[in-house]
Amino acid sequence: MRIVLSKAASAFLRHERQYLEQFNPRAASTVLSQIRNGLRFLAEYPEAGAPYEVLDGRRRFVSGSYVIDYRIKNDTLQVSRIRHGRQMPPELEKDGNLPDEGV
Repeated sequence: MRIVLSKAASAFLRHERQYLEQFNPRAASTVLSQIRNGLRFLAEYPEAGAPYEVLDGRRRFVSGSYVIDYRIKNDTLQVSRIRHGRQMPPELEKDGNLPDEGV
């Protein structure tokens, strides 16, 4: 199965590598390798991720500390977003009902 990254997913990987390389180049290489291995695993087992209720047809897979959102279309694994697990999910970023941080 072919893997295609969205602009957002590609940008995240570039920024994550740059950020981690500032502190530990070996860690940056290890993290990117871990994410690539997760993507290869998904290409082989595309149903491994859990269905993602927010967007119909999307799935979510956790690879170490990172979350990969994707969908399967024909013979392509389309990765829409990659984020660190501690980052707020995109559906919560737009929710105006969340309390302020100080609460």
